[in-house]
Order: sequence, then C-alpha cells, then structure tokens
Amino acid sequence: MRQRALTLSRLTSSRVEERTEAERDPLVQLCAFFVGAEEYAVDIMRVEEILQPQRLTPVRGAPAFLEGVIRLRGAILPVVDLRKRLLGVEAPVDTPKTRLLVCWVGRRRVAFTVDRVSEVVRLRRSEIKPAPALGAVGPGPFVVGVYGDPETRESHGTDAERLKLLLDVKALLLAEMVRDSGRRVNG
Repeated sequence: MRQRALTLSRLTSSRVEERTEAERDPLVQLCAFFVGAEEYAVDIMRVEEILQPQRLTPVRGAPAFLEGVIRLRGAILPVVDLRKRLLGVEAPVDTPKTRLLVCWVGRRRVAFTVDRVSEVVRLRRSEIKPAPALGAVGPGPFVVGVYGDPETRESHGTDAERLKLLLDVKALLLAEMVRDSGRRVNG
C-alpha cells in the first residue's frame, strides 16, 4: 500500500513538473512554405485556409507586389505575391503547387501567393531563435525568428531540417503602407 502511494505521488509530481515546463515553453504550430528557394513560416493561428490560385482582378495604382483582389465567399481579399514582396523579383508562372494562404492580418484577411506549402510544424517556443540583426543587409523588419538545424540537413542530405524564417505578416504589409503614406504626405 505504501509503495502504491509513493508511486502515485511520484507520478503526480512528474505531471505537475511537465505541466509547468509546458507552460514556460509552450508548443507553437507554424505553417511552412516556399517562396523561391527559401522556406518561410507563419503562425498557423493566422492561416484560415489554403487555396488553389484564383482568378484575379487587377487594382490600378497598387504596389507592385499586390497582384489584385479575389472574391472569396462574398468577401473581397487583396492578393499579395510573396515572391515579389520578399524577393523583389517578378513572379514566375504559377505551377500546380502554387497556393494562396488566406491569413488574418489584424481584423482583415489577406491572401498570400506562395510557391508551395511544405508542412505544418510543431515545436517549442524556445526552438525559435531571434532573427539575426545584420543592419541594412538583414532579413528585414518582417522576419521575426529562425528555426531549424542546418547541421542535420548536411548530414542527412535532405531539406527537412534547413533553416526556416518566421514571418510577421502584419509587418509585411505595414512597411509598404507607411512608405506609401509618407509619399502622399510629402509628394
């Protein structure tokens, strides 16, 4: 009887320790995708759905990375091409793997064009490292973290563990909006 009580006590304290550790370092889920040869990720809680490319309506005078708008179940959503926004290159022709990530940015939904969605990742918050501060040549204000292990990639010869950049989708759009509002005020 005493042995049983001791075992139950150990199990209970072990569960409490696990719970407090999980509270200190919670699991996060990220949606990983490719833009060109680089792999990025966003918080899965921002992703509403993943769609095949839709027919776009162009918007005159919009920033170059804004491809146009789509109608999705009665709502009009802007479509941002992350190839143009992140890499600054003209987008290649869509492939069968091209997708639209419909994400929440504040209270609005925005569709982001990506080359392909790769996976949903579950990891501890502590596994996400801050983005390196490299000044003018850094990853930009919209990369907020990095995760993955490039050492594993080299030893196994796969892309499964390459470094991935965690994006702040709000910053992707705000930087351009602030620049545009400055042009209107000053110009």
